[in-house]
Amino acid sequence: MTSLRRYAPFALLVATQMVLVLVAPSHGASGGTQLGGQFQGGPAAESGVTGGAGVSGSVGTGAPGTTGVPGATGTTTGATGGGATGGTTGSTSGAGGLASGSTTGQKFCITGLADHLPCVPKWAGGDNGGATWPGVTANKVTILMYRAKANAAVDAILRKSGNYTDPSVEQQMVRVVNDWINKHFQLYNRKLDIKWVQGSCDIAPPDDSCFRGDADNLVSSYHPYAVFWDSDTNEPAFFDELARKGVVSWGGWAFTDKFDQSLRPYHYDLLMGGDTQAEIVGRWYCQRLANQKARFAGDATLKGTLRKVAVIHPDVATVNPSAQLLESIIKKCDKNGAMDAPYDSNTSTAAQQSTTNTAKYKSAGVTSLIWFSDLIAPAYATAAQSAQNWYPEEIIAGEGLLDYDSLAQNYDQTEWAHAFGPSDLANSTLISKTDAGLIWKAEGQSGNPDPNSNLLTSYALSVAGGIQAAGPKLTPLTYEYGMLTMPGYNSWAQWHDPSLTYVKYGKGDYTGISDIREVYWDPNKTSPTNGQQGAYVPLNGGRRYQINDIPSGEPALPPSV
Repeated sequence: MTSLRRYAPFALLVATQMVLVLVAPSHGASGGTQLGGQFQGGPAAESGVTGGAGVSGSVGTGAPGTTGVPGATGTTTGATGGGATGGTTGSTSGAGGLASGSTTGQKFCITGLADHLPCVPKWAGGDNGGATWPGVTANKVTILMYRAKANAAVDAILRKSGNYTDPSVEQQMVRVVNDWINKHFQLYNRKLDIKWVQGSCDIAPPDDSCFRGDADNLVSSYHPYAVFWDSDTNEPAFFDELARKGVVSWGGWAFTDKFDQSLRPYHYDLLMGGDTQAEIVGRWYCQRLANQKARFAGDATLKGTLRKVAVIHPDVATVNPSAQLLESIIKKCDKNGAMDAPYDSNTSTAAQQSTTNTAKYKSAGVTSLIWFSDLIAPAYATAAQSAQNWYPEEIIAGEGLLDYDSLAQNYDQTEWAHAFGPSDLANSTLISKTDAGLIWKAEGQSGNPDPNSNLLTSYALSVAGGIQAAGPKLTPLTYEYGMLTMPGYNSWAQWHDPSLTYVKYGKGDYTGISDIREVYWDPNKTSPTNGQQGAYVPLNGGRRYQINDIPSGEPALPPSV
């Protein structure tokens, strides 16, 4: 893998990034729409920072508003901010604790993981700048892992197939991963202090004011540099509020690219972004299924009917534009177009919604559902479909962890037996072979970690990877530059390993996974994730495709689908 050269010399790093306006998406043009100013973006006035990337404040003091310009003094002109309120061109003045930019000319590479994180130039040591930002000192970076308030309905669904993780088990895994990271990452004389915290807000239905309050409480109580939430699909206000406070955050599955950009340089996610998801699934649908009969449905009448799709998605501002982008792509290639099918993420009304919506789709002549949704929605919807004796094609769109075996085991299996489509996740493997399992063993723990622990592990490693890529003078701006200039890793062409996904960030692209595999659901296959019946079977051994690699022609699914 090509080594990074972005640290030589450190004195030029922020001068470079300040004039680099990071707006050109690395995945191609986005068709999403503006969010109408719903989210303000950027830190609040009390943090001393205006807009997304325009920064003002004293250098090197560690107080809010610190720019963290490595090895620089005097005045620096900032890039125009990306916040929805309108960023400003910031300036910084004065001299502060300056970080050493010297490197050894060698590479620093992390070993012991299944993922192949990019190497970075090895730091020669010296001054790391000290307290460069709130949550950062000369020897520590405070990170929080957030977990929302328990929801009885959601937890019951997760417990059914062993996907519920007790808070105490999760806390133990966080401590193990934290210790491993501190031993193996180049953190420039600092250690990560990852704290597990549970909030007071219910995710289904979410309440924006409550999540903003939780974010405010996290900042006032713990003063973190960064927060990650590994299971959020529809609560953007939480991340928006953290950005207002000048806190880096990770989470928010499948949010539109413009949301991430509006909060720059504060918001990232490991999973595929919504616009990229729409583009790659749209390309896949047009090349594989458009203008053909729905022969993978479970009903004889539907099998002989020209395919008509409905795109199922949560009715939230951060997902709607991406869902509409997917629909617009399908409308250009398929004579039957695509029906918009939003739903409210509310467990108290989910059953009734599913009953009503299923009847509506049947009446409209829909043959195929594209699940651009969270992981809970199909549990209610497939029950309603079975009750109404309707067996359409269930086309997964790769996101929301619908493509995770043990979660899909919760869906009605007579319905999900007709599920197939693009999957973002890599081929399933035993937990012992994942990064979570490898770290667990390396830290001297007995047995294996909780089967659901690899997601939080991947988020923690991603957050740490950004800190390593940022260099010794850690600020949100150096973090952004490190993340968006990091080489892509785990590409199929380089590693030939379908148990990995291709991860790539870039200009305007704050999300990681960037390729797909093709799968179908086999209700009789034993899953390696939990040893229970029901698993996704990959086509072509799990061969992964980037958007320009997707083959044409109907996928070779078995007759049983």
